[in-house]
Amino acid sequence: MLSAPQRFLETWIDAALGFVFCVVLPIPLYAPGEPFTGPLGPTEFTIIATAMGYATVWYCGRRLEAFPRSTLQGNIGYVAPVAVLTYAFIAAVLLLLRADYSRVQLFGSGLLAVVWMGSVAQLRARFLVRSYAVMPRSSIAGMPRIETCRWIDFDEVRASGIRVDAIVADLGAALGKGRIEALAEAAIAGIPVLDRRYIVENLTGRTPLGGLTPNEFGALLPSRQYLVVRRAVEMAVTVLLLPILLPVLAVVALLVRLDSPGPVFFVQTRIGRRGEPFRMIKFRTMRHGAGGPSFTASVDPRVTRIGHFLRRCRLDELPQLFNILKGDMSWVGPRPEAASLEAEYVRDIEHFALRSIVRPGVTGWAQINQGYAHAPDEMRSKLEYDLCYLKHCSLWLDLMIVLRTFTVVFRGTGAR
Repeated sequence: MLSAPQRFLETWIDAALGFVFCVVLPIPLYAPGEPFTGPLGPTEFTIIATAMGYATVWYCGRRLEAFPRSTLQGNIGYVAPVAVLTYAFIAAVLLLLRADYSRVQLFGSGLLAVVWMGSVAQLRARFLVRSYAVMPRSSIAGMPRIETCRWIDFDEVRASGIRVDAIVADLGAALGKGRIEALAEAAIAGIPVLDRRYIVENLTGRTPLGGLTPNEFGALLPSRQYLVVRRAVEMAVTVLLLPILLPVLAVVALLVRLDSPGPVFFVQTRIGRRGEPFRMIKFRTMRHGAGGPSFTASVDPRVTRIGHFLRRCRLDELPQLFNILKGDMSWVGPRPEAASLEAEYVRDIEHFALRSIVRPGVTGWAQINQGYAHAPDEMRSKLEYDLCYLKHCSLWLDLMIVLRTFTVVFRGTGAR
């Protein structure tokens, strides 16, 4: 059994060619002479700035691209904000240092970096297919149907000598002594051996509920140090955003008041961290006093005219910044459920209460991948997304969720 070329080779080729395309090739267009042959001047400062900018954007882009269901695939919406912030920061530093440089080349390099990252991601998603040997054969039917992954029976691979990138084994099944020895031989030969649950989670962004054991509960606890730092950062960011958001809140509040009679805000008891109830604030989007179920239908006559717009743009969620300041919520985390619905879900769906390990969020991994959910099957899928978020909670995943939230809001998808 042969192992496919390692990914680090592909990664470094991508990085090197991108550096040439974004930093090296444009040098003759703005460099009047031989750079770095004398004192540092505008040419040298431009080269250093573009090199640092490209390296930052490339690194952040690859880290973000590593998350499931988030490859760029030509969609520059994920990497463009990173490029804008990176090159704007570099320009600000150069301004503070009073260093002369080519502004056209600096920001042109940023545009080239975005084009490069998007193009490479698109080519990789379309042409770079990974081959996996699956054991046992019955597990192939349950593997995700993804165009860039090819699932092959392990016995067929051994018999024909097909080159594969890794072996996927259902380690929870009775594989037998001969198959265990074959896996050991493959590992010794340098072929990665992956658990089926691990590869499914990394490709779909969901932690399968089937087979989840108490031994795995510890992996659901995010780093306490990261949560403390994140809390401090989100408090600072929220306070800094208040001068911008307060006028928006005032305008939306006026529109809600003029659109239909009733209070401006809708306050509902939700379940937060560690199962503690709290009062979540939203702009009212339904007619005051309207009865009916506690969930929203796809076409709900209770929703007001302005309510449809607020829900589509997620502006009805803005008052939750006060819940963030109070400590009930975070910007990113599992969405909190109404107290009445939470009790039903905890009773009917195993492990549902695990979502309350962290503070609930205004947006979350389940929200950007699945959207609105209510039916039992939808809630089980939502729980799998939330458990995956808990296992991989980090700065990069939170950043990915924030970036993709802007895309979801812009498209108006998943709202009710």
